[in-house]
Amino acid sequence: MNSFREKVLCRFDVGIAHLNLDPVFGSPEDHAACVDIVRGHFPDATISEPQHPGFCAAVARVWAATTSDYVFHLEDDWVALRDVGEDLLAPFADPSIMQVSFHTADQNWDIRRKGHFHQRNEYGRLLGIKIPLFRTFPKFTTSPSILRGTFARRCAEMMDLSRDPEKQFYSGVNPALEGYVAGYRNYIFSPERKPVIRDMGREWREQRNIRKVIANATSIWEKAS
Repeated sequence: MNSFREKVLCRFDVGIAHLNLDPVFGSPEDHAACVDIVRGHFPDATISEPQHPGFCAAVARVWAATTSDYVFHLEDDWVALRDVGEDLLAPFADPSIMQVSFHTADQNWDIRRKGHFHQRNEYGRLLGIKIPLFRTFPKFTTSPSILRGTFARRCAEMMDLSRDPEKQFYSGVNPALEGYVAGYRNYIFSPERKPVIRDMGREWREQRNIRKVIANATSIWEKAS
């Protein structure tokens, strides 16, 4: 929160903050400390504290609760690497842009070669050989980003709460959601073609021997054996 407040959020007129705080990976004291941290930054934040953890439910809950034209999506395990101003909103001048994602140091996004749009390529197989079909599909993300409010709320309505929210945009498990987002794009914000944020969660999991397992577009965090 400190890095995003000092490098990003201080340059925007932030409205209502919505927090989802799941009962996972911590003690009651940790839970209370998280509430205190958020209240320190956003005294009037709306805080949801469900009885059971759920990744997709958390995303859908906070996206659906928003009312603004633009939604700043942020998870707790990221660090801002550089100052970012209102130029972050410039890509929205293109009506096809529904999300502006921060270039992250932990993803293999080749901005120089592939450009600023986050997408996946479609492949087929011929005699067991993987070949490109020269079709691309947009990829949307739950990493830190800004989304159009109407888009975020519509996606929240269409999400299958039993699956990873991000995977539902492109993995074939939620055809209705994929159809809805197909005509839109996700712009990767990368001034100077350099990463803007870094993921701390990977280090946290490694230190505690926790691994993230994805099966059938569903994410599960478990202790490694």
